[in-house]
Amino acid sequence: MEINKLKEKLQQGGKVFGTWSMLPSAGVANVISQTGLDFIIIDMEHGPLSFETMENMVRAAESEGCQPIIRICDKAESTILRALEIRSQAIMVPHVSTVDEAKAVVMASRYAPIGERGLSPYTRVHNYSHKNLSDSLVSANKNTLVGILVEGEQGINNLEKIAKVEGIDLIYLGIYDISQSVGLPGELNHEKVIDMQKRCVQIIQDSGKAAGSFARDYDYIKLLYENGFQFIAYLVDCAILKEGYEQAVTFFNQL
Repeated sequence: MEINKLKEKLQQGGKVFGTWSMLPSAGVANVISQTGLDFIIIDMEHGPLSFETMENMVRAAESEGCQPIIRICDKAESTILRALEIRSQAIMVPHVSTVDEAKAVVMASRYAPIGERGLSPYTRVHNYSHKNLSDSLVSANKNTLVGILVEGEQGINNLEKIAKVEGIDLIYLGIYDISQSVGLPGELNHEKVIDMQKRCVQIIQDSGKAAGSFARDYDYIKLLYENGFQFIAYLVDCAILKEGYEQAVTFFNQL
């Protein structure tokens, strides 16, 4: 397994920038990955993606030096395992709201002695072979980036305890969940919401992990960047595609 440069950069305190992908297309993933983005999150929860299509999207991103991250559709151990077996070096697990759920993600994502991840040597992550398996297991534990999406008021309220769970590398915060936690749902630019963002980032950083979130426009990219988020995801492939063509149609109709 190759060195995970995205994980390495985050561990060194660097900031990374990427996007979400919901379109089930290796071609689209390949185009996006040629733009200089650090990562592309392949969304299995909301996108109509099969594991077979996802594997091709992972290869398409890797070929351009962009880190694919699989946002799996649930917290099931079998789903986590299948996503990792196709050699995605990074996953994001949704709907983590408690310490026990965070610990379960680590157990399913890491090989022994750290976790209890199932093992078959004959998968892409181990180059389809039992040869040099012991080295491959060590490399997988070292280079797999395990991220969780802390969602809902319960998750935000439990953040301090969740952030202390060993084996988690990235905590991605729902910005709308943060706004709800302070009684201001949807008011993303309110002073109290921004203060809560900063508090959440500090909690995550103090636990030696990277904080991530979502930006819907350029101004929010800047806000997240200045508030200490290391991992910033901008919009979604389908939204950017639609927006681009809408702008072209508007221009044409004004001629």
